[in-house]
Amino acid sequence: METVHYTQRAFRTLLNCFARPGTAGKLENNYTVNGLYAETATICMSLLDGEVSFQTANKHREINQSVHAITGCQIKSLEQADFIIIPHGTEQQQLLKAIELAKVGDLIDPQKSATIIIELDEIAPTITAQLTGPGIKTVEHIELAVGKELLALRTSKNKEFPLGIDCIFIERSGRVIALPRTTSMSEVTN
Repeated sequence: METVHYTQRAFRTLLNCFARPGTAGKLENNYTVNGLYAETATICMSLLDGEVSFQTANKHREINQSVHAITGCQIKSLEQADFIIIPHGTEQQQLLKAIELAKVGDLIDPQKSATIIIELDEIAPTITAQLTGPGIKTVEHIELAVGKELLALRTSKNKEFPLGIDCIFIERSGRVIALPRTTSMSEVTN
C-alpha cells in the first residue's frame, strides 16, 4: 500500500509542475535503478506501466531491463517510444539525436507524442531561460543545466501545436521541472 501512496504523491508533484511550468517540485527517492537518479526511478514508477513504451537515449540495456522489470513498460525504439529517458552523462550528440527522433503525434492523435525525461548534471554550465504560455501569469525565469542546442531543438519540435514533446528535467538534488509543449522557452541573454 505504501508504494501506491508514494507514487500518487510523485504523480501529484509532476501534475503541479506541468500545470505551473517553471515551478520546481521535489520528488522522493524510494526506488533505485542503477544508472539513473532515484527521482527518475520515482517518475518511472508513477508514469510508466504496461500500456506505454519507453527507451533510453543510449539504448542502455541494463537500465532498460531494470525499468521494464519495475514498471512492466514495453521497450521500443526511440521513434516509437512514449517516454524517452536521457540518463545523466549521456553524450550531447546522443541526447540531441534522441530528442530529434522523438515522436510528436499527429493532428488526429496529438497525444501520441513522446515525453522526454532528462537527467541534468547541476555542475554543468547553466542557462537562464524565459518561459511563457499557459499556466504562467506573465513570464517565468528558470536556470537549467542544458545547452543552447537542446533549447533550439525543443522549440523546433514544438513549433506546430498541438504537435510536440513534453519535457521533464530532473536534477541530482531531486528538483524537478516539467515543461509541456505549450510552454515557450527562450534563453535570456545578458
